[in-house]
Amino acid sequence: MKPKRNRQREADKSVAELSSQAPLASSAVRDYSRLEATAFRRDRTARLRTLVVGAGALGNEVIKNLALLGVGRLCIVDRDHVEPSNLSRSVLFCTSDIEYHISQKTPKAELVAKRVKEINPEVNVECFTGEIADFGLGRLRRSDIVFSCLDNELARAELSWACNRLNKPLVDGGLGLINSSSGLVSLLPGSHGPCYLCRKGTERRRQLLEELYGRDDPCWVEARRQEEQGLVSTTPLMASLIGALQVEIGLRHCFESDQECGKGRSYRLETHPQPDLELLEFARSPNCPLHQPESYIQQVIEITEHVWRDWTPAELFRELGESACHLSFDWPRTMGACCRDCHSEWQPMTRRARFRNSSCPQCGSRDVAEVEVLKGLPADSPWASHTFAQLGFPAGNIYEIAVGGGQMMRRVHVEFTKDLEST
Repeated sequence: MKPKRNRQREADKSVAELSSQAPLASSAVRDYSRLEATAFRRDRTARLRTLVVGAGALGNEVIKNLALLGVGRLCIVDRDHVEPSNLSRSVLFCTSDIEYHISQKTPKAELVAKRVKEINPEVNVECFTGEIADFGLGRLRRSDIVFSCLDNELARAELSWACNRLNKPLVDGGLGLINSSSGLVSLLPGSHGPCYLCRKGTERRRQLLEELYGRDDPCWVEARRQEEQGLVSTTPLMASLIGALQVEIGLRHCFESDQECGKGRSYRLETHPQPDLELLEFARSPNCPLHQPESYIQQVIEITEHVWRDWTPAELFRELGESACHLSFDWPRTMGACCRDCHSEWQPMTRRARFRNSSCPQCGSRDVAEVEVLKGLPADSPWASHTFAQLGFPAGNIYEIAVGGGQMMRRVHVEFTKDLEST
C-alpha cells in the first residue's frame, strides 16, 4: 500500500479559481449589496479562507473587518488569555460578561471566535489556543491568505518562513512603539518573494536566527524590556488604522493584483505630527538563509489511513519504500534534559527555542541543561520508534523526508490528513 498523493485538491486551488465559480446564496437577513461594487463583493469573500495569527489589539481589528466582509472561513490562533489591559484596545473583548472571562482566563482565540459568530453567523470560524508552531502546516496549507498580528519578531519570522514554504501570502502588521501614532503593514507574497527576515539587516537577522534556534522569550518579557526603555504602549486608534490597512491590502492582493510579483511591499503610516503614508518595495535578500527551494512544499503525500498519535517515523519510512530516509526538523528539538539542582532527567521532546524558557518539572529550577539535541532523525535512530505525537510534533503537521543520498537525494512532504479531518 502506497500513500495517496495530493492531486490539485480543493485546499490548493487559487483564490482566482474559486472566485470564478458560481456565487453562494445570499442571506435573507444580511445584505451585502453595498459591497457589490467594490473589490470585496460577496462571491469573492464568501469563498476566502483566512488565517489570523494573534488576537490582541491588532488582531481584534483584522478579525472584526474580516467578519463584517463575510469571509467564508476564519481561523484564529493565539496563545494568551484575556486580561484587563486588553479592554482599552480590543473591541471584541468589550462584553457584558468580560469579568467572568478574565477571572476564568478565557483564551483570546476562543472569546474572539465567539464574538465573530455574534457579528456574522455566516462566517465559519475556528480557533486554536497555542503558538503557530503548534498549529500544524497542514492547517496553514488550507488557508488562502495569512494575517500576522503578532507582537514579537521571533514569532513573525517563524510564521513568515512557514508561509514562504507553502507559497501563502502573508500580511504582517506592526504598531509603532516609540511613536504611538505610527505603524507598518508589509505584504510578503509567498515563495517567489522575500520573507520577514529579508527586511532585516545582516546583524539583526543573525540575532533572530540564533534566538529561533535557541531561545524564545514570551511577549510579557519583551513588553517589560520596552517599558524599561521608555517605549510607549500602542493605542486603539493605530490598531484600527493598521488593522484596516492589513485587510485592505491583503484582500486586494488576493482578488486584484499580479500574484507573481516577486517584490515585497511595506506601507509605513504616520498620523502625527502630519498624516503620511509611505510605500517601500523590497526584494529577497541574497543573504537570507530561509530561502531553500528544496524545502518548498509543492506536492504533499496525503496519508489518510493513519494518525500522528499512532504512527512512527520508522513506519513512515517503510511505507515510503525507501532504504535511506531522514526526517528533517524545521527547528532543532531538545530530546533530553537534566536539572543541575536536583539532578533529575527527563525528555522534553520540544523545540529548542521553547525548552530554553522552561524549568525543571520536579523542583521548578530554571537551572536546566540540554542532554540531547537533534536537527533531524535518521532511519536508524532509536527515536524513530516513537510516535510523532510522542516526539512533540503537532497534529496536522507536514513532515519533510529526505529520501536517498548523494546526487540522487530528493525531498518529499507527508501529511497525516486524517488528523485534520478529526480536528
